[in-house]
Amino acid sequence: MRTIRTAARLLAAGALAAAGTLALAAPAQAAPCGWQGDGTQDYNHCGSTNVMLTVEHVFGADDHFCARPGMNNINAGNSPYNTWRTVFAYYDNGPTGCLYGWYR
Repeated sequence: MRTIRTAARLLAAGALAAAGTLALAAPAQAAPCGWQGDGTQDYNHCGSTNVMLTVEHVFGADDHFCARPGMNNINAGNSPYNTWRTVFAYYDNGPTGCLYGWYR
């Protein structure tokens, strides 16, 4: 009986050790905050509220885009521009709590 308990404890300890090893696996690399600069026109907003971004274009004046938390594709949805025109976007302490989308 004692041998069975010892074997059961060893099995349980081994299972816990294996589960712990799986839990300690390296997490996926998160995208850095801000403009991604990788040709995707993406901006990763790491805050918890919507914020107003300044968006720079190849031609013409800057525009503003309200980004929500997480990854935002600047030229998706209601974009008034072709993807290639946007060259950079940044948060410059503008208003927060805005409604997602473009502002002119």
